[in-house]
Amino acid sequence: MKTSPKPAEPQAFHIPCDRRRFFRSMAIASAGFTLPGFLAEAVAATPIVTQGPYYPLADDIPLDKDNDLVQLDDRLTLANGVVTHITGRVLDANGNPVRNALVELWHADREGDYLYSAGSGRNAACDANFAGFGQFLTGSTGRFRFRTIKAGLYVGRTRHYHWGVTLPGRTTRSTSQTGWNEVAYGLTGAAWGTQNSNDNVFSTVPAAQRASLLLDFTAVPGTTTGEVQAEWDFVSGFTPTEPTYPGGGSLTVAGTPVAGPVGSDPRYRITVPAYAGYTYEIYGNPTLADLGWRALPFSLSATGSIDRHKHTATAEGALSFFVEDAAERGFYQVSYRVPGANTGTP
Repeated sequence: MKTSPKPAEPQAFHIPCDRRRFFRSMAIASAGFTLPGFLAEAVAATPIVTQGPYYPLADDIPLDKDNDLVQLDDRLTLANGVVTHITGRVLDANGNPVRNALVELWHADREGDYLYSAGSGRNAACDANFAGFGQFLTGSTGRFRFRTIKAGLYVGRTRHYHWGVTLPGRTTRSTSQTGWNEVAYGLTGAAWGTQNSNDNVFSTVPAAQRASLLLDFTAVPGTTTGEVQAEWDFVSGFTPTEPTYPGGGSLTVAGTPVAGPVGSDPRYRITVPAYAGYTYEIYGNPTLADLGWRALPFSLSATGSIDRHKHTATAEGALSFFVEDAAERGFYQVSYRVPGANTGTP
């Protein structure tokens, strides 16, 4: 018997490719979008809808929380489902790309189960090879990209992705949802009882705005396994304000090779001046372009377990992080969240 979580009533809106090829291919996707302000005109803000009850809790979020939800922790077995690519931009109200916007994506697996669990650890019913959650930090073009699967169905909802976008200078995420501009069919091939027209989130959004959330997915050229893709821009009603880091200086840092655990490859040490109450994450740029940054797990020691994807400093002083992934451009970006800001929890 399925153990999918039962949805709470939301508040109304008032190419087969492996992991390394996926990351490398993102450079190509970003090539045509390198001019800041290329869309400098007023655009309609993305409808803000409920975050929903299934944003994963801290112990649900995988250590591997990058922008590839199909392959978890470099496992050979991929998540079940139709591989789906979604790309887009984070824009301000004037159509300008937003740099350093945090984009979060979470959704149900093929069977309709979320990563979220109110108990300890991830939901056991969720596909063990599905990450269920990912995030990405935009570069100067404001672009993001995720590889995931087509979201599953559960009672009361049609197919949908959940999005959280946190602009620089904001302490909370803005949330929206996107769906499929198509009839939803269950795994048996029968039409699902809940469609976009009677979905308890999409049906509350005015029709003109709803159209911007229901996406047309097309086949990925050159693939034979049914992979699909879509493009979607998130337009914020807020003005980004890049916060000033105490003491100044750059948080784009070259990694220093150091010896890791016995019998393992070297690790890379990244050291920054840290401040109490600030939360830090490490990102690597996998694109050889400026699409953006993917999150990397790390350790606080050269030989300790890679056991975290964020760290909140308790004191001022030099702080070192140790990662296993070599920087493809020779440097990493250390992202910080000011005290009281969104640190990846509900």
